[in-house]
Order: sequence, then C-alpha cells, then structure tokens
Amino acid sequence: MILSAHDPAKLPAVQNGILDLTGIDLEQVGPIALDGEWEFVSGQLVNSDYFNNQGSSTLVGVPSLWTKYAVNGESVPKYNKATYRMVVKLPKGESILGLKTGNIRMSNSLYVNGEKVGGSGAPAETTTYSQRNTPYTALFQPEDDELEIIVHVANFDYASGGGIVSSLYLGDDESILNIRTAALAYDWVMIAALFAVGIYFFGFYLHFPRERSLLFLALFCFSMALYTSTHGEKVLDIILPGIPYELFSKIQGTSNLIALFLVAYFHSTLKEYSNKSIVKILIVIGVLLSCSVLLPLKISSHLQNVYSIYLFVAILYIFYIQIKAIRNKTVGGMYLLLGSLTLIIYCIVGTLNVIGNTKIDSLPPIFPFIYLMMLSLFMAHRFTDTYRKNEELTAKLIEVDQFKDEFLTKTSHEFKTPLHGMIAILQTVAKDLNGKQQEKIHFVISQAKRLSSLVNDVLDLARLKRKELKIDLKQIDLYSTVFVVVEAFSYILNKEIKIINKIKKDTPYVVADENRLRQILYNLIDNAIKYTTQGEIVISAIQDDDKLIISVKDSGIGIPSEQLPTIFNNYERGNHLDDEQEGMGLGLSITKDLVDLQGGQIWVDSKLGEGTTFSFSLPIVKEVESNHVDCDDERTQVVESLSLPYANGNPMGKKIIIADDNHANLRVLIEALDTTKYFIIAVDNGADVLSLLGKERDVDLLILDIMMPKMSGYEVCQIVRETYSLTELPILMLTAAILPEDMVTAFQAGANDFLHKPVDLQELHIRVNNLLLIKESARAATNMEIAFLQAQIKPHFIYNVLTSIISLSYIDIEKSRALILQFAKFLRGSFDFTNTNKLIPIQNELSLVHSYIEIEKARFPERFTFELDVKDEVSCMIPPLIIQPLVENAIRHGLSAEDAGGKIILSIQQKGEKLIITVRDNGIGMSQEKIDKIMSGKLKDGRNGVGLLNIVKRIRQFLGASISIESTEKGTEVEMILPYNIQGIEE
Repeated sequence: MILSAHDPAKLPAVQNGILDLTGIDLEQVGPIALDGEWEFVSGQLVNSDYFNNQGSSTLVGVPSLWTKYAVNGESVPKYNKATYRMVVKLPKGESILGLKTGNIRMSNSLYVNGEKVGGSGAPAETTTYSQRNTPYTALFQPEDDELEIIVHVANFDYASGGGIVSSLYLGDDESILNIRTAALAYDWVMIAALFAVGIYFFGFYLHFPRERSLLFLALFCFSMALYTSTHGEKVLDIILPGIPYELFSKIQGTSNLIALFLVAYFHSTLKEYSNKSIVKILIVIGVLLSCSVLLPLKISSHLQNVYSIYLFVAILYIFYIQIKAIRNKTVGGMYLLLGSLTLIIYCIVGTLNVIGNTKIDSLPPIFPFIYLMMLSLFMAHRFTDTYRKNEELTAKLIEVDQFKDEFLTKTSHEFKTPLHGMIAILQTVAKDLNGKQQEKIHFVISQAKRLSSLVNDVLDLARLKRKELKIDLKQIDLYSTVFVVVEAFSYILNKEIKIINKIKKDTPYVVADENRLRQILYNLIDNAIKYTTQGEIVISAIQDDDKLIISVKDSGIGIPSEQLPTIFNNYERGNHLDDEQEGMGLGLSITKDLVDLQGGQIWVDSKLGEGTTFSFSLPIVKEVESNHVDCDDERTQVVESLSLPYANGNPMGKKIIIADDNHANLRVLIEALDTTKYFIIAVDNGADVLSLLGKERDVDLLILDIMMPKMSGYEVCQIVRETYSLTELPILMLTAAILPEDMVTAFQAGANDFLHKPVDLQELHIRVNNLLLIKESARAATNMEIAFLQAQIKPHFIYNVLTSIISLSYIDIEKSRALILQFAKFLRGSFDFTNTNKLIPIQNELSLVHSYIEIEKARFPERFTFELDVKDEVSCMIPPLIIQPLVENAIRHGLSAEDAGGKIILSIQQKGEKLIITVRDNGIGMSQEKIDKIMSGKLKDGRNGVGLLNIVKRIRQFLGASISIESTEKGTEVEMILPYNIQGIEE
C-alpha cells in the first residue's frame, strides 16, 4: 500500500484503549494509524453493552497476530474469535469521517458507536463463519465528539492465526478515499506494467523459441502480476466479487510460482555459473509447494512459512550465481546485481508484512519497476552483445562463404574436362561389350552425366550468388523452345514415360533469355523424370493477361505438403525419397533464380502419390517483331538492309542455304562466307528452307539455327533427312545454348556438325569446307558407282557373250555376226560415258538398251519378251545410265526365277513438261522392306540393287525429278519422272 502514516512521536497513540485527538485537525494531518493498546476480548464477539457493564478485557498491541497475545496467562489460540475495542476522542465540529482497513484475518465486521459500517466475510462464534479478507473503507457521520470502534474477528482456517494484522486508518472522508484510490492505483499500475512486460518478453520468445530465458522471464512477470492482484488491495476480488474465497486463496497461493520462474530464468541465462542439481531441487520443491494450493486452506496455510523460506533461499541462490557472473565479468552483470538487491528488499518487506511479525507497511512502489528495468537493461545488453558478435560472425561467414564459392567454382572447372573425357572413354568402351557389361557401363555413364550436370549447377549457383549471370532478354517462340527440349529428352528417355508437348504453334511469344529458358525447362522436365517411374509428363501453357503461365505436370510420387514452402531453397531435397533419387537440391533453386531474373514467378502444386505440377510465368511480347534482335541503332540498320529471302554470290559456286530467325546473325554469316566461292540463300524460318529445297537444285550445304519460330532446326533437319542422306546434303546446326543435350539431339536428328553462337569465323570456315568436302566426296562416290556398273559387264558378261557368239558361229553365221555387231555397239556405248554427270540424248540410252536386249535374247531366246513403248517425237536429254541398269536389273533379278514367259516393258511418255520413264516386269518382285532400304539409301546387300541405289541418288539431285518403286508378288514397276528440258549438274 502507498500509506504514509505520520511520525508516532508527533501524533498521539492509542493508550489504554483510548486515542485523544481533541487538539488535532484531521483534515490537516490526514489519515492517522490507529496503532497502540486496544481492548481485546478473546473467544467472544461482544458489543458495547459488554464493555459498559465492566466486562473483562485485555489490553493488546495492534496490529499483530492474536497468537502473540496472552490472556489470563495463556496464549490466544490461532483458531479463535475475538473482539477489538477502542475509543477516539474527536475535536469539536468534525463532519464525515472514514476508516480504512487492511489485513484482518480471516473475517471481520466493523462497528462505530454500535452501528455496523463495514466488514469482510461474516465472523461467527463457530466454524460456520464466512471467511473473506479483503480491505475496504467505511464512511460515517459522528453524532458527538467520541467514537467507539469495535471490530469482530474470526479465524478457523488460517494456520498462523487471526487478528488485526495491519493498521487501521482514521481520517476525514476525503483523505480516506484518497489513500484507497492511491492504493488501488498502485496495484493496477503494478499489474498492468508487469503484464505488459510479460507479454513483451513472451512475444520476444515466440520469435526466438530457442532462447528459453525469455519464456521464464515472461512467466515471472505474469506470476508477479498475479501476486499483486491477490495481495494488497486484492483487486482480483474487486474484478470478481462473487468468486468463492476458497478459490481466491488457491489463486493467491499459485502466485508463489514467482521464485520457481525466477530460478529457471537465471539458470537459463547464467547456465555456466549455475548448478544444475541445485536448480532441479529448487524447481521440484517449487512445483510441490505450488501443488499444495489444491489442499484446503486449513492445511495449505501451514506451509506459509515454508513458502517464505523457499522464496528467501531461491533469492539467495540467485544472488549467489549473479555474484559469480559479476566476478567473471559477465555482460550486464551489474544490472543483475542492482536488480537483485531491489528484489531482496522488496521480498523481505513483503514477507514480513504477510507473516505479520513486524510493522513495515510503507513500500516504495519504485522497487518493482527498478527490478524490471534492471532485468530489461540486462536483456538489452545481452542482445546487443549477441548482435555485435553475430555481426562479427556474419562477416566471417561471408568471407568463408566467398572462399567456399571460389573453391567450388575452381574445383568444378577442374572437374569438367576429366569428367567429359571419362564419359567419352566409357561410351567408346561400351560399344565392344556384351549386354550386361554394357548395362553396367551405361549406368556409370549416367552417373557421370549426373555429376556433370551437378558441376554445371554449382557453376551457375556461384555466378548467381556473385550476380555475374547475364540475362539476354529477347522475343522467344515458346513452341520451338519446348519442342527442342522435348526432342532432346525423347532420345535419352529410357523409362516408361511419355512426354507430351501441348504448347500450340500460335502461342504468344515471351520475353526471355533463350538459353536460360531452355535450362529452366530442362531442369523441370529432368526433375519430373527423376521422380516418375511411369506415366506422362505434360508441358502446357495458358495466357493470363500480360503473362504466359507454363506448366510441367508429372504423374510421379508427389511432394509432401510440409516440404512445398522450402522446395526452391538451396540444397533442399525431398526427405521422402530414396538415395538413388536424391541430388544436391540445386536444380530447383537455380530454376527459381533464373525465373526471377527474367521477370517471372514460379510455384508448385503437389499431392503425395498423385504427381506434381511446376508452373512459372513469363511476360508476353505485346507486338511480335519480324526479327528478334536488340533495338540499338546499329543492329537495327543492319536488319533493315536485309530483305528475305536473300540470294547473292557466285551462281557457279557451291550453293548454301542459311536459316536463322535473327537477321543480325544472318548478316554475320553472309558476310563471313566468301560470295565469290559460294552462292548463298538466306531465310529466317524452317518452312522457307523446305520450300527452297523443293525449288532449288543441287543444294550443297544447309546451315540451320536450332531455335526458329514455328518450326525448329530439329524439325527441319528430320524432314530433310527423309529425302537426303548425311552425305547427299550436309547440315550444320547453330545454337547459342550451352547445354550438352543440344549436341546429342542435333546429331540424333541428322545433323552433320554443330557450332556454338556467337560464331567464330575461322571455325565456321573450317566446318563449312569440311562439310562441302563430304558433299563432294559423296558425288564422287556416286560417279564411282556408275563406273562400277560399267565394270560389272567386263569379265563375266564378256565371257558369256563371247561363248554365245562362238556357239552361234557353228549353227547360224548370220546371227553370230549380228550378235557381234550388237555387242560392239553395247561396249562402245558403255565406255563412252567418260563424264557421268553430263546429260546425253535419250536415243543414245535407248540404243544401249536395244543392244543389251539383243545380247540377252541371243543368250536366252525363250526366257523373256521385251516391249518398248516410245513415240518417235520424244527427243530430249537425260542423265546417262538411268534406263539400261533398270532393264538389266529386271532381267537379272526380276526374272531370275522364271523359266520362261518373262516380260519386260519399257515405256517412255511425254506429259506436258514431264518425261515419264517406266520399267515394268512380271517377275518375282521385291519386299517392301527392301524397297524402303533402296529409297532411303540403307541397302547393305552388295550383290543386288547397286544400280537402283545409284539411280535413286542421282535422280534426286535434279530439280523436279523423282523416282518411285512399286512391287508385288507378280512383278516390279520403277517409274522415273524427269523435267522434259532437264538441266545438267555443274561441277
């Protein structure tokens, strides 16, 4: 309480039950403590009549427990009822007065001049009394100049005894109400402050759950607030006026947890100076004492002194470890010492007041606040020191992290070369091994590639952390990009997984870095494959305002919901996966960084066991420009000067088609190639390439960019390879990507060579020259095959013909002469083709066919018949040796199983600007598999079909020329369609 009683030396005290205030102005001096000698009647609750009739009483000191009194030589029992009486002589003219009570155990009634003016509980002669001990004020109007104050007190529950334990105060009504208000204000301020500080430290603890000292300090503040609300003016009883006093006393006893929480707090804060065993003992005792409040008050009150001793011991131990901490120069130690001294003083005074052994009822309210302030300063000092140390450690960690990144980067660079070498050697070794051995080697190769991918991830991560990763934002065709990535996986996919590309060709262009967008798709698809044993992986895209949302959905094992928030963190891996599936957890982290750098967002939806969908957004290009280049002035001027399709160079030189959607790159390639040596045609899309191949004759080289709108370089390459072999039309692929999968996919699609952009001009020249040499070699090989066809007739065929001539000379000399003449014409016609690439009159080819037929008829008169269907007006130029080998092939192979009745029909017809040549027989025919091999140039049988293979290759070199083969069990038909005015191929 905030009570300031006047000095007893200056104010009269109660003597012999009488207090004389006749010469004192109560309004001036304020409240007066009614301490001194009161009349005391033990064992009875009496009224004024008892004292007026000279009833016996004993003078006792008030305030005090009645167990300290002796009546008739005997101590007053602790469980008792009693009456206190005193008389006050007032100065004349006093108006309204008041009384303020304090601690009166355990129930009381207050009477003034025979009238009851207040009370707490209901004192009675027996244990049926109603207990309650709550301070209150009583105001009254004195009728004369003398007051008789009688207090009835009863206690049958509290073990330490009853009585008026704290002072009663008398004064004018204003001063009495003022001290009541001041006491309540003090309690409320204490409760609010303690509760607020407790909430503050508890909130602090929620942010730092590992710092348990914050929790214990918060609980200490809460228990202190509870203690204040159940002591002093006992505001809890004011808040809950109907609360049973038994329950109130239990709540009051719970507040003794103060010492327990304080011990736990200092042990947690100064653990290195605290003894764990002692702390455990103190905590166990504190818990047991706190549990004792569950017992009835009559029993639990016996432990009041034990509570006080426990609190005192706990404070001494706390003080002891604080002294140790101060001696060791612990941070903020002096704050602890000052706070502990304040707490000791406060607790000692409070304990003495509660026990009632002394009269110390003026407690400065600043003590609790000083203690809380000291603890707060101590915590602030510790956190400041911790923050400073953390800053130092952070600086060291950053330095170590930089060293780590540098080490990883250098190590990864050193790993790359031997790793790629190892993969190459293993792939070479695998070719010569059997099935099981190959399987093991391929497993090692897959692990090495996985390590290679990890090395690339580490390098990318290091560049991302150093902010060295450059992003080149351009307009990108998502369809082509996804097609290229899916195509790469289609060649290396070994699981029962199907990748479905649902990106439409008319999907809007996005603003992105081409290489990094492909890296994002590679990572997401690779992640889906890794965790999908069978099923589908679907890539789709939808437009959302000015963004395009791309999704990669799999039907794999899924991701637990608790791991979704951290799935994009560095080194984050699913802990539900087995070791074979786990990686370092860098792929998704790098993917998120790459998406962020390109102005997008990435997120994941997944259900365990149902699959996962990774989605990311990219900005949409508002207006797709015709060329995808940066808009700086210099490059814009270059682009504007280039109109497509572009054709320039030496018409007599090697013909090269270049396709790249970036016009600036086209210009670089055109300028890099010597137009005096080459005839260059440039386009910016795959469809134009295919269109040119249908119009231009004898293209020597294709240079294709992998990434082109609507139709990627891979698609173009695959379509070209359906018509031209690797040697007939070499293809050089270009890409700005740095992914090794691109090279594999390009070669799988049918490319001859691969070149990274930006192109090194010297390397470009070397590769172009090498590929043109391949084309030249293929052409030379075709000519050699024609020479080989000629060579085939010489040994065996000449011997057979000469034998037939000799035989006929004995039978029919005229036929023998005619056969000699036809044989001479045939040899002269065959050996006349010194340059097999030039065109010859069709009559020369027919003459050669006629000679060959006559020879064969002379040798096998009954074997076949030959029909020639050609009009005299057909007169044109054709490539040499394209009809006679077909007729020879029909006779030698088509009719080989026929004894007689074979029929060969040669038809030559002109239809408009086309010349149609058909060779038909009724022989054994060919299988469709053999026809397909001949048409694709993959026939491996050297004994059959050499002539046909050669003719197919040569016919395709002529613009507008085609050849087809149809065969059934009853014969074969070969049809060639040539331009009537066909032009020769220049060397």
